[in-house]
Amino acid sequence: MPKKLLMKMKVKDVMNPRPRSISPEASIDDMIERLRQQIEDCFPVVDKGGKLVGIITESDILGALQTPARQATVGGAMVRNVMKRMASNVGEMMTKYPITATPEMTIQETLDVMVAHKLRHLPVVKGEKLVGLICIRDILNIYHLVR
Repeated sequence: MPKKLLMKMKVKDVMNPRPRSISPEASIDDMIERLRQQIEDCFPVVDKGGKLVGIITESDILGALQTPARQATVGGAMVRNVMKRMASNVGEMMTKYPITATPEMTIQETLDVMVAHKLRHLPVVKGEKLVGLICIRDILNIYHLVR
């Protein structure tokens, strides 16, 4: 029964419709302080018009704080990690062009995307505008309620 309900239930019914977001111009220190004061461990990054431009998570911060291991090769991932370590604001550290959900997606479709890409959070957008955030925790809470 729960699996059938998850296939029908929509993201708009489960998502946080007012997620805390952050500006790409915000300082790293400001972002860390804001993360410490909330339950969620990420921020959708939006411009002044409300357009989603990225996402930043605790994992991004931890990766930037980590001392790099010696590596014999230079690749795209290594260059991105070095850039994140040197970031002075959220826009320089965030993940650009994040994978997103739409309000009309089913919870099952959303879960499939999260599992396939190993994501815990998905910004929810209508067009390019942020309208919510859905997290694994939201899906687990719904599953718990319907089982």
